[in-house]
Amino acid sequence: MRDLYSLIRIAEIVAIVGLSIFALLTYRELSALRKFPVSLPSYEFVVSGEPEPGRIVHTRGTWISERGTPEPLLTTTIECRKARMECTESAAKVIFMDGRGLLESVQTGFEIERWNEAEIVTKPAPGQCSSRQLVLDLKEKRAISRVSASQEKGICKESPAKTLELVNGYKVRSAPL
Repeated sequence: MRDLYSLIRIAEIVAIVGLSIFALLTYRELSALRKFPVSLPSYEFVVSGEPEPGRIVHTRGTWISERGTPEPLLTTTIECRKARMECTESAAKVIFMDGRGLLESVQTGFEIERWNEAEIVTKPAPGQCSSRQLVLDLKEKRAISRVSASQEKGICKESPAKTLELVNGYKVRSAPL
């Protein structure tokens, strides 16, 4: 009888440990889902139109820093038109306030500095706390954003210059935080 009680106690302990591990794994998954509550689009890079004046380059994806850590949850569509020598970036960002996600959208225009067979490079577009420049590599079909440090002292918190790359949205979920 005593051996039966011991076996039951061991089985109860094993069940409790197993359920605790399952609860921890579930909690970690739910925490990850709270950080990224939306599905972000796949990366796309399309060059269309005739080789010269009618050429249009369209790309979309999610910005991620060169170290692999995600920027604020931000998905972007960029369209560059050679006839106008301009690129337009439309971005949607999820901002968390009091545990709830708020969607904010921003549109930014960039003048093109140069457009050749290899790449499109825009002039830096000044922002409130930084300036950004887009580089679209037409050969490798990659989009890069170079963010310069803020020139405003005292208004914005100091942040170093960084390089962002446009990638598939699912890469943001798998990046280390």
